[in-house]
Amino acid sequence: MAKVAEIVQEEIKIKAARRVPPGDNWKCIFNDANDTIEFSNLTDCLEYIHQKTGKTQFYMDAREGFVYIVDTEEKIIEPEPTKMWSLYGEDS
Repeated sequence: MAKVAEIVQEEIKIKAARRVPPGDNWKCIFNDANDTIEFSNLTDCLEYIHQKTGKTQFYMDAREGFVYIVDTEEKIIEPEPTKMWSLYGEDS
């Protein structure tokens, strides 16, 4: 029986915004362009990220002060090859 590669969905988090103290100010950091737009509240920042990326799932780490875009990617897990033992003549 041949072993088949398995495809799994893996959740990834991409940094999208960081908090700018004091208060509830946020700056987007998800794109390579030097995006210097600063928002006075988290809701406006999330709306901007949604409009730019189309993503609707976010993760926030309040202690770190970052908002992440939650995305998924497919990961292929290759099966381990079947062991053959030359001692028993299985490798021929």
